[in-house]
Amino acid sequence: MVTIEFQVFINFLIAVALGALVGMQREYEIQTNQRKDFAGLRTFSLISLFGATASFISMNVLNSSIFLYVTFGSVMLLIVAAYIAMVFHFKENEIGITTEISAILTFLMGALCLLGFALPAVIITIIMVIFLAMKKPLHRFASKIKIDEVYATIKFAVITILVLPFLPNVNYTPMNIPILSKIIEAAPFLSVEIAKQLDVFNPFKIWLMVVFISGISFIGYLLIRVVGTGKGLGLTGFLGGLVSSTAVTSSMSLESKKNSKIVYPFVFAVIIACSTMFIRVIVEILVVNSSLLRFALIPMFTMGAAGFIAALIVWKKYNKNHIKNIEFDSPFTLAPALKFALFFAFVLFIAKFGYVMFGAKGVYIAALLSGLADVDAITLSMATLALAGDLSGVVATIAIAIAAMTNTVVKAGITYMFGGNKFRKATLTIFGIVVGVGLISLIFLFI
Repeated sequence: MVTIEFQVFINFLIAVALGALVGMQREYEIQTNQRKDFAGLRTFSLISLFGATASFISMNVLNSSIFLYVTFGSVMLLIVAAYIAMVFHFKENEIGITTEISAILTFLMGALCLLGFALPAVIITIIMVIFLAMKKPLHRFASKIKIDEVYATIKFAVITILVLPFLPNVNYTPMNIPILSKIIEAAPFLSVEIAKQLDVFNPFKIWLMVVFISGISFIGYLLIRVVGTGKGLGLTGFLGGLVSSTAVTSSMSLESKKNSKIVYPFVFAVIIACSTMFIRVIVEILVVNSSLLRFALIPMFTMGAAGFIAALIVWKKYNKNHIKNIEFDSPFTLAPALKFALFFAFVLFIAKFGYVMFGAKGVYIAALLSGLADVDAITLSMATLALAGDLSGVVATIAIAIAAMTNTVVKAGITYMFGGNKFRKATLTIFGIVVGVGLISLIFLFI
């Protein structure tokens, strides 16, 4: 006799709930668009329950997976038959297969629940419902995207898939690179022993960081394409900060000079974008070396919070109807990716070299110089070196904070050079507050 445990009932309930979740979304589509479909709330719930029941019988009663395969095949035939009936009976010009694919996945999710994979089933179902609910935004995004961007994304994806798995996951020193080793051996002022300590060139990790940074930027780029930059400067600033806060700063600075009577909308967008940079840094540290967050979270959070609070004050002062579109390039292009890879490797090398030669001071100098151009590279470099044990968490955090503050000063320089008078006064004041908060947090924590 089969003993049914309490967890089995829970898994059945989860399966039915997942089917109902998908069914509610499809039912909403049916009711909203006044269209006919073969499955709604009840049908999807039953399909998921059917999958769960078939899985339970196969594994616990018959002790054979054949029954599950046969049941799945039967469901496939029913779905195909329903689709054919829809095509011929209702004579609709545009009949997709979204509901049919959803039904197949729902059956499989129900089966997974009873096979002991309830959590993956829940995650997959949530992703599925998100895609189903985002039909219009996704179609709007597809209509706005340029063919060149499609080709660039495909090329980048292909290169990533083909190259990354074959790159060696080994740390190399300059002595392992033929050209550099010859230069070091020939130059009397260069030390071979020091060069052997600079084991920072890991092709796999360097390219993986490129993919990671491009991925973050691409998420922001996708969201901008979906919602558009005309939805408000706050949203534009936040999403722009995920892609390029420098681009937002430059664009708004130039616009403030053209429209000298409009100040606060542009200030608001710039501060939001630059404050988002600190969130981006926190995410990068969390992914690469989460243990570093216990040192880095407070300075990054306080600087970001100072910026967002200032932006909130500015937001109350301006007319929210002033909208400015900003053009962003797709981050999934090969040339910028290669440049970032080279820059990241260079920053890794300089940071490690500075630490070997001059200790923490050398790392801070490298962070200062790196921050003039980019924050991502030094953030990833410090997180990587700290993870490997080459740097302490305190040194890595101070270096990241120095780079972030330096980059903020660079953006202040952009607003000063290209912005209108009132715009530059407001942004310089806020940037000064952000940098000041960063310095205070570092002094309070580490000195």
